[in-house]
Amino acid sequence: MKPQLSILVIDSQPISLTGLHTILDRCPDLRVVGTAQDSETAAARYQELRPDVVVVNTHKDAGRALDIVHAMSRARLPLPVANALVLIDDVDAASDRVLQAGVQGVLSCGSSSEELAAAVRIMATGRSLLIPRAQKKAGESPLEILTHREAEVFHLMTRGYSNAEISAELALSQSTVKSHIQKVMEKLGLRNRVHAVIFAYENNLIDAGL
Repeated sequence: MKPQLSILVIDSQPISLTGLHTILDRCPDLRVVGTAQDSETAAARYQELRPDVVVVNTHKDAGRALDIVHAMSRARLPLPVANALVLIDDVDAASDRVLQAGVQGVLSCGSSSEELAAAVRIMATGRSLLIPRAQKKAGESPLEILTHREAEVFHLMTRGYSNAEISAELALSQSTVKSHIQKVMEKLGLRNRVHAVIFAYENNLIDAGL
């Protein structure tokens, strides 16, 4: 069994703090080791617990996220504060300010439980993550910008198919599959396959069967 990732959850609102704690602890590979409701307590718990990932729910207050990050930075621990995942209502409006503070993970407060858990796992690897909640017109599919073949490749890759398996399923060469995947990533603004899965959940593409 893989070791659990330790998480510190920071949220000024008790109800949503409890909700985040419950959501993350439901995942067998994740464990919330501590919580905090203000920057002072957050810095102290951060120094004490040295978690793998810090989840900061700021709601509409990007400035509060910066205060918390700066407080943790002053703890001067080996763990990079870049492993902080900031949840915020308006990602597009606040991401620049938060990223400038050294945070490399930003996720919409409107994201699903699955997306949150996946984002935590990504942050634990040291990779960056910036995913706003997609805004689209009613009835419009985010895959409309893809060709039919690219959409088929996206469908399979978000279900865990390897390049070789996609190649066999669609009767394409592996080089062609790689080319389609690259185009899909570029068109949808995706960084990797995990990001693709999050995108699919965000847009209800997995349950809807594309």
